[in-house]
Amino acid sequence: MPIRAIAFDLDDTLMDTTGILVPNAAKNAFQILIDAGLTLTLDECEKKRTQLIRSISHKDVFSKLANEYGTEKTIEALNLANKAFYEPTLPAHLPLLAGALENIHALKNKYSLYIVTAGFQAAQNEKVRALGIFEHFKKVFVVNSLEKERKITSFQTILDLEGIKPHELLCIGNSLSSEIHDAKKLGAIACYFEFGEDRGAVSTNPSEKPDFHVREHNAIIPTCKL
Repeated sequence: MPIRAIAFDLDDTLMDTTGILVPNAAKNAFQILIDAGLTLTLDECEKKRTQLIRSISHKDVFSKLANEYGTEKTIEALNLANKAFYEPTLPAHLPLLAGALENIHALKNKYSLYIVTAGFQAAQNEKVRALGIFEHFKKVFVVNSLEKERKITSFQTILDLEGIKPHELLCIGNSLSSEIHDAKKLGAIACYFEFGEDRGAVSTNPSEKPDFHVREHNAIIPTCKL
């Protein structure tokens, strides 16, 4: 059966979150922890962040550093640090990645398009508004990763809304441990969009390996045969 619906990740899939938002957001979060007793410099925090983010979320990075290099006061400041990172001040307008808008226009009349993203509801919706793409998607799902929610629930909801089978849904994103893992677990088609921070090696296990692997938007349509 052909693909009938597509679920795009947002951060580092439709927009360059790593290059535009993460540096300042991470710096602000670390500064909050340092002010609350974290015994690391900003440079040391950033080095550890780039190593740890390959396998765990930013929330878990902040928690790990606070517990290993902080005090009770540092741990108490984690909520403020997470808020600074996941709800940064956004500009009125944000740029899409090269080729993303062309893909959206090419695909929206052929497939049902959705965004499935992780983070805080208000911040993620504001990103979509700043990108100017709300009108092109049937629905934006925001998964609260801070509460350990998974994208597989949103993917299943899309199947129910569209009345389609798992293999008729294509999930595109840059996180092997998030949307790629969840898509494969559900039985959907997974396209790994390799962009942003190093997320580790692609699994060779057939049950976890993405069906497609691209590094830029102009490769999505031909590679996924859309």
